[in-house]
Amino acid sequence: MENHQPGEKIDTGTLTKALRSAGSDAARYIPVRFVPALTSLITVPLFTRAIDPADYGAFYVINAFLVLGARVAAESVASAAIRFYWPSKKAGTLRSFIATVVWSVVVALGIASAVIAGLAYLGRGHIDPLVMHLVPIGVAYFFMNYSLFVFMEVLRAANRARDYARLSIVATLLTNTLAVVFVVALHWGAAGILAGVAAGSAIMIPWTLSRLSTEGSLSPSDVRRDTLKELVAFGAPLVPAGAAVWALAFLDRFVIEGARGSAEVGLYSTAYGLGEKIIQLVTLPLILVMIPVLIKTYEEHGQPTAERMQTQFTRYFALATLPLLAGLAVIARDFMGVFTSSDYHEAYPVLAIIAGATFLAGLLQVASTGLTIHKQSKRIMANTLVATAVSLALNIWLVPQYGYVAAAYNTVLAYVLLLALTWAQSRPYMTWHLPWIGLLPIVGATVVMALTVWGVTLALPETVWALLAEGLAGIAVYSLALTAFGGVRSDERAFVRDLATSARARISRRPS
Repeated sequence: MENHQPGEKIDTGTLTKALRSAGSDAARYIPVRFVPALTSLITVPLFTRAIDPADYGAFYVINAFLVLGARVAAESVASAAIRFYWPSKKAGTLRSFIATVVWSVVVALGIASAVIAGLAYLGRGHIDPLVMHLVPIGVAYFFMNYSLFVFMEVLRAANRARDYARLSIVATLLTNTLAVVFVVALHWGAAGILAGVAAGSAIMIPWTLSRLSTEGSLSPSDVRRDTLKELVAFGAPLVPAGAAVWALAFLDRFVIEGARGSAEVGLYSTAYGLGEKIIQLVTLPLILVMIPVLIKTYEEHGQPTAERMQTQFTRYFALATLPLLAGLAVIARDFMGVFTSSDYHEAYPVLAIIAGATFLAGLLQVASTGLTIHKQSKRIMANTLVATAVSLALNIWLVPQYGYVAAAYNTVLAYVLLLALTWAQSRPYMTWHLPWIGLLPIVGATVVMALTVWGVTLALPETVWALLAEGLAGIAVYSLALTAFGGVRSDERAFVRDLATSARARISRRPS
């Protein structure tokens, strides 16, 4: 363990340079989350009008199983790839490292696809016919979508933000366009969503692999056994951890299905997805940048600089997410009223509650950086299992009586517990220093903004234009209040000005 000692020197020049570089990359990642959020505002109204809640519920049930398969077969490989990319580059073994990652995930997803199809066939007499109907296209979706996911995660590990952003945006637009065609034009129902993602991912994979080939080999002959063993040693404990994360996010659907029926699963999952995607609009660009940058900083400049950077990332995380969370809580009822059909309006409390859970999940990524850097995947696994067990027990106890809203509150409680466990167990490895003083102006500005937006909602009707006005009012008031409370430092204002100048230069530039 290499915890920061008081006498150790911190390279402030390196810290400043790395933070500015990370900020530039995060700005490139913002469209990566903005585009899915924007497309959701288009597709959700279309899908909720074209797919009835029971069919939508079946989609969410099979999607839950497919995400479990991804946690087991894909995400542990992706996490290991992110952790070991920079050490491999430093050691000069990047060529074989890329080949090992690519073929590991192809084989793992191939095996998982066969297992999913086989289990569905054997249990066909006990599976809801609506769910069973989605299995064949669901398996194709599973293999294509998660292969693309892991290939793109390797680009993220390499800090290739431009390539990652470009590929991600194109993939989002392509898959959503195809899904709308299959659902709305061809009337495939929920199966059309899976078909659109499967077809779009299949188109994107060759392009992504061509980008990945510039990092290393794609040939199976370059797969190295020692590299594979290293990936497995790190990733194996993340398999049960990934399964536990899946259980934390998806078991509530099965409890709701058993206790209340498929229709309530559709209501809950639709509001859940909206709350999650909107908060991830700002949390994921930071998270996408943060972990690779912190690992690179730790490997190249040591733990003291990495700890300082973690503290700064915490402040930036709060700066961007707290106002969005508060604003979404205020407008949740109006938002669901505008962007979903009347059958889904009653689920509006879930949107705000799950937005809070998503905020905590993002903060958890910041808190767990020390455990990730020091390869403490077993501790991550144990913490997640504890939180999942508590969540499941609460859902079994409360959902039958209080319905799906109880499941949303239980998700928040589980993430609070997981965050507390992670914070406590990471301290011996890498202390997470919270910037308490720096958070006060952010909280104050957020409160002022939320009260203002609440007042605007009372004065305006429930329309998309009213939501836009409320959003613009919130941004303006938050910016002014934050400045008035001294929540933005001079170097941060300079950085924003630099980004704006760079963006204007790119827009005004014309091909010769």
